[in-house]
Amino acid sequence: MQFPLYSQPPIEPHGTGIAEKRLLRYVRSVGEIDPLGTRKDGLDVFLDQKVEDGYTIETRTNTHAIIARRPKGLRRFTSRADAERYVVEVDEDGIATMRPAEPRRT
Repeated sequence: MQFPLYSQPPIEPHGTGIAEKRLLRYVRSVGEIDPLGTRKDGLDVFLDQKVEDGYTIETRTNTHAIIARRPKGLRRFTSRADAERYVVEVDEDGIATMRPAEPRRT
């Protein structure tokens, strides 16, 4: 049976498939940013503490978040610069760091 140059021959199953499953699991984990979930777990713990300290979470991914200090009293109704917004990043070891975020664009 001949196949055109642009198509692939069908893949036929062989063996028990254990080696293929291991290889597929490895290939999937290589492309992931946080395959073991260390960064996500570190961010979860850090953000839980910051929420208790009075911050709100504006946006969040598995490795980054933007948090802001919740204004108290009538200050929440005034327009002021977003001086208390921070970007939270987590490194490969699960350690979180905070740095000032850029002001929101209007």
